[in-house]
Amino acid sequence: MQENGRQRAAKIDRSYHASFDRFIHRKRWMGFLGLVLGLIYSAWMFSSKGALHVSTGDLSQPHFAWNKTGCEQCHISYVPIRKDAWSGGDTHNIALNNQKCNGQCHSVTGHFELQTKGEVVASESCSTCHREHLGFARSLVDVADTDCVRCHANMPAVALQSQRTKPVKNFSDTKDGHPAFASLKKDPGTIRFSHSQHMRPGQPKSPGGADAKKPEMISDQFRDRYNNVTEDNLIQLQCSDCHERDIALKGYESLESLSENKQESLPVAIQSSAHRLYQPVEFEKHCIACHDLDGVPHGLNLDQTRQAVNKMLPVETLEYLKNRNPKMDAEALTKQAMSKDYQEEIDGYIRRLETLLNNGTACLKCHQKSEDSKSIVAPSNIKKKWLQDASFTHGAHLMMRCQECHAGAYEKSDHVFDWEQNNFSENEASSVMISGIEKCRECHIQDPEERSRMFGTEKRVASADCVDCHRYHIDPPKKSGGEAASIRELHRYLVSEKTP
Repeated sequence: MQENGRQRAAKIDRSYHASFDRFIHRKRWMGFLGLVLGLIYSAWMFSSKGALHVSTGDLSQPHFAWNKTGCEQCHISYVPIRKDAWSGGDTHNIALNNQKCNGQCHSVTGHFELQTKGEVVASESCSTCHREHLGFARSLVDVADTDCVRCHANMPAVALQSQRTKPVKNFSDTKDGHPAFASLKKDPGTIRFSHSQHMRPGQPKSPGGADAKKPEMISDQFRDRYNNVTEDNLIQLQCSDCHERDIALKGYESLESLSENKQESLPVAIQSSAHRLYQPVEFEKHCIACHDLDGVPHGLNLDQTRQAVNKMLPVETLEYLKNRNPKMDAEALTKQAMSKDYQEEIDGYIRRLETLLNNGTACLKCHQKSEDSKSIVAPSNIKKKWLQDASFTHGAHLMMRCQECHAGAYEKSDHVFDWEQNNFSENEASSVMISGIEKCRECHIQDPEERSRMFGTEKRVASADCVDCHRYHIDPPKKSGGEAASIRELHRYLVSEKTP
C-alpha cells in the first residue's frame, strides 16, 4: 500500500531543531573574531607600514628608495591614482596627483600643452602612461603603445595644430598605421651641392673629366686627410671626410667607406647610445682644401668681406711669398718677387679677391643670393637633425653601412655640375638623401613572431614600439640667439692688425 504524507511526517523527530549544537558557539566566536581582526587590519592599512601591503611590486630604479620610506611620496590619502578607479578620472584628483610628480620632484614645464587641447591635458595623469610598481629594471619611459594610440589614433580630437591631425595607430601598417616622415619631404638648405659629383674619383664636374683632383693638386696640409686614392691616383672621398660622428667609435670607421665588402663580425651588440648625430659640415674644415678663398675667411657678410679684401690687397710682395713658399729663404724670395712670372701671379691673385667684392659672384657658385642687401648669400639652412619628431640615433644602427639608408647620395650620374645653369645641382640639392619610412619598416617589425623569424629570439632587436623613436611630448625649447663661434673668430681677425 502506498505511504501517504502524514505517515512520512510521523517518522520525523519533532525535537530535531530544538537539539543543542555543540559547535554553534564556536562558530559564532570565530565569526566575531574574524570581524574584529578585519577591522584591526583595515585600520592598520592606513599606517605607513600597512600601506606597503597594497603595493603591487617594487618601484623602478629612480624611485626604488621609496619602497621603504613611505607611499605618501607619491600617493595622496583618499585620492585614487589610477584613472580607471572610482573618481580617479576627476580632473581635480588628476591635478593633485600630477602635482606630486611635476612640481614636488620633477619640473616638466609645458608637458605637451602647446600641442594638445587644454581639456585633454587636464584629463591625463602622469601615472596613466608612466606606470610604477613593475620592478626595479622597468623604465618609466617605456610607455605601452596602447597609451600612445589612445590619443594619436584620434588626433583631430586632441591636437591643437592642424598639421598634427594625421592618425597614428601602429608603425607596421603601410596603409594608415603611420604617416610618412614629414621632415624628409624637401631639403630646406640653400647650398648648391652635388653628392654624386663629390663621390666621383677626383670630383670632376663630369665623369672622367680632366679636372679630376690628384693629391699633388691640393695643399700639403690636407694631403694626410685626403689620402684615400684610386688606382689612377685620384682622390676618392669617403663619407667620413665630411660627415664626422659626434662621438668617435674606434674600430668601425670602415662603415662610412665606399667598400662593397661588408665588415665581418658586426653583431647587434655593437649598438651604442653615445653616437647619435653627425656633426655639421664646416667650410673651414671640410671644403677649404679644394675651395680656397685666397685667404679670405668664409662666412662674412658684404661689409666684412670688403674689409677683409681691402686689408689683403696691399699685402707686401715678400709677405705674400712667405705664405706661399714657407720653406724658401729670404734671398730666393727676393729674386722671385722681381720676376715677371710672380707679378702675373700677384695680378691674378688681386683679380680673384676683387671678384669677392663684385656682389659675391664667387660665393654664388655654391650659395644662393641673399635678398638682404647687407648679406652676400642666403642662410645655408643645413639641418643637423632631420627627423624632427623622432629620437633617431646612428649609434643603434652601426651594423648598417651608410649606403643602405642614403642610397641617393651614391647615384651614378652623367650630369655636369653646372652652377651657372642651376640644372643638375639645384635638383639634387633639394632632394633629401635619406630613405623614408619604407626603409625603416624592412627591419622594424611590430609583430614579435614575425620579428623573431628575422632576428632570432632577442625581443628588443628592431622592435616597432612608439617609444623606440619617440620620447616625452615636451614642447621644443625656444631657440636662443647667439653668434656662432666661427663668426667670433672672424671678427677677431678683422679687427687685428696682422696680415693673413
